[in-house]
Amino acid sequence: MKTKLYLILLIVFSWLQLTAQEPSFRVTDVHGMVTYQETKLSPPQRVWPGGKLPVFGVINVPEGAAVNLLDGNTMHRLKDKGVYDLEKFFNIRKEQSLSFTNRFWNYVNNGLRAADTVRDLEKYHQNFMAVSGGVKGYGPGDQGLTLLAPLPGNIGVERVSFRWERQAHPGVYTFTLIDATSGKTVYQAEVADSVLSINLVQLGLQKQQTYRWLVAAEGQTDLKAELDFVFTDPAETAVMRNLDNLKDYHLADGKEKRWMKATILEMEGYMYEAQIAFEDLLKDYPEDGHIRHLYSLFLTRQNDVRRAEAIWPSEDK
Repeated sequence: MKTKLYLILLIVFSWLQLTAQEPSFRVTDVHGMVTYQETKLSPPQRVWPGGKLPVFGVINVPEGAAVNLLDGNTMHRLKDKGVYDLEKFFNIRKEQSLSFTNRFWNYVNNGLRAADTVRDLEKYHQNFMAVSGGVKGYGPGDQGLTLLAPLPGNIGVERVSFRWERQAHPGVYTFTLIDATSGKTVYQAEVADSVLSINLVQLGLQKQQTYRWLVAAEGQTDLKAELDFVFTDPAETAVMRNLDNLKDYHLADGKEKRWMKATILEMEGYMYEAQIAFEDLLKDYPEDGHIRHLYSLFLTRQNDVRRAEAIWPSEDK
C-alpha cells in the first residue's frame, strides 16, 4: 500500500515538474556526428548524451549515425540518415496513467526535468524528500562517517560488499551486523580497510528481515554510522516482469537496457543492486552525460547530494 501511495505521489510531483518547465527533448544516446540547428541557416551544434534540445529547430543525422530523444513518455529513435524537424514529431499529448510504462517514464523524467544543472540538486533533493516523506533519507555523514553501500532498501543478492569512506580515519574500523528487530549481533569484525565482502546466506540471515550494519572507527567516538536494509528474495523476477511490460526496453540497445534495468531496480526498492548497476555503467561509459545525470539523480534520491554533485556531468557544472 505504501509503495502504491508513494508512486502516486511521485507521478503527481512529476506532472507538476513537467508542466512547470518549457517543453524539450532529452538526448539519451548518440552514435556518430549528430548535430542540431535552431534554423537551417544557424551554425550546427554537436549533440551529446545528456543534453537537452528545444522542440523547434532541426536535427541532422548523417549516414551511420543515430540519436535517441526522450519526449515525456515517448522515446524517438532516429537511426536513418536525414534532417528532422523536431516540432513535427514532438509528443503534444502528455498522457498520465498508472500503467507501468507511464510510471517508469515519470520516474525518469521527474529528475531530468527538476535538475537541469548541478545547482538544482539540493532543491530537487528537498522536494523529493518532502513528497516521499523522507522515508529513504538517512543523512550520510551526520555521525562523522559516510556509509557508501549498501544504501537503505532491499538486498536480493547473497554476497554484499559493505563500503564506507576511508579518509575520515586511517586506522581500524569495527564492523557490526545486527538483527534490527531483536538487536542481536549477527556478525562482528575488525577491518583495516573501508570495504568488507560478506555472504549473507552463510551468516544465516532470514528473508524479509530487517538488518542494521554499523561501522565505528576504533578510538574515535565521533566517527560512526549505521544503516538498515531488508534481506529479500532476488530482484530478478520482479524486475524482468516490469522490463517485459516496458516496450521501449525491447527496442533498446545494450547500454540503454542497462540504465532502464538500473532504474527499475530503484523503483522496486533494490537500492544496492541499482547502485551497483549505475556504478558499472559509469565505469564502462565514464564520459556519458546521460548516465552521469541519471546516477547523480539516483544518489540525490538516496539523500547523498554531495556525491551526486561530484558525479554530475562536468560540462553542466
